[in-house]
Amino acid sequence: MKAGKQTELITLETKTSIVNEKKHQLKSAQNKAEEIAQKHAISAQIKQTQHDIQQRTSNRILLEQKNEQRNLERIVKVTYEACRDETAGDPDPDWLARFFSMAKKIYSPSMQILWGKILKHEILFPGSVSLKSLKTLQDMTQREAQIFQQAASLTCNFGNDKSQKLLTGIKEHKGKLSLFKQIKSHRVQYGAYQLSYSNLLILIDLSLLLKTELESGEIAKHIDLPFGYKSNDYTLQPIRKGITFTYYRLSPIGEELANLFGSSTNQQYKDMLSNLLSQHFIVQNNKE
Repeated sequence: MKAGKQTELITLETKTSIVNEKKHQLKSAQNKAEEIAQKHAISAQIKQTQHDIQQRTSNRILLEQKNEQRNLERIVKVTYEACRDETAGDPDPDWLARFFSMAKKIYSPSMQILWGKILKHEILFPGSVSLKSLKTLQDMTQREAQIFQQAASLTCNFGNDKSQKLLTGIKEHKGKLSLFKQIKSHRVQYGAYQLSYSNLLILIDLSLLLKTELESGEIAKHIDLPFGYKSNDYTLQPIRKGITFTYYRLSPIGEELANLFGSSTNQQYKDMLSNLLSQHFIVQNNKE
């Protein structure tokens, strides 16, 4: 067989393989669509069932109610297993009604664990979880919740203001006259900690992060500045004049949810933060 014909046959075989693969992918997509329809009891027109519309509706509603019941039972089990011998309060009955109305729609196991912990928190501290925070959480996907948890693990606080912030950088302002003032900026690269700029925009869109990047006032050289990252407390004293922080602040709902989510120390981020601060401040660890 000539080389040209061999090449032509190989090309034809490749095209046939691609077409067959596409058909297989289409078939797989159809199977997935059918699987989803059956799981939610809405596959009648796909399966050409003989049941009338009233019976099909009743079946779907019953299945939905069973799933919602299962969701609530799983969430309450998480709450029960998380509680110990702590002193309990008495959650507001209206709050509980709204909580269960929202929680029954939570299907993801990881999100169910979170809702169970929130119920425990409200049992221990009635009135501590707002309905606005619950509504925001209900509207979050599992991926969005993971993004927020990642952001919460990187927040810090400084000064007398204990609100949680994402430190975006440190600026050095040199020169007194605005025309001759030089600004040197050291930015934090959050992409290295699985928190891209697009993820920040998601948090802003969810109203968990205030949309404006803020800048602190100049940090005075003669005043010790409290700085905290998770359980680590420091005192900072600027090496030079003209140093400021840039940062994003969590919204009030973001603050509340961050406290409910909880977060551990990110050691890689902590090491970077310590190195960055030491370039601009005399850093004293208050726990040493």
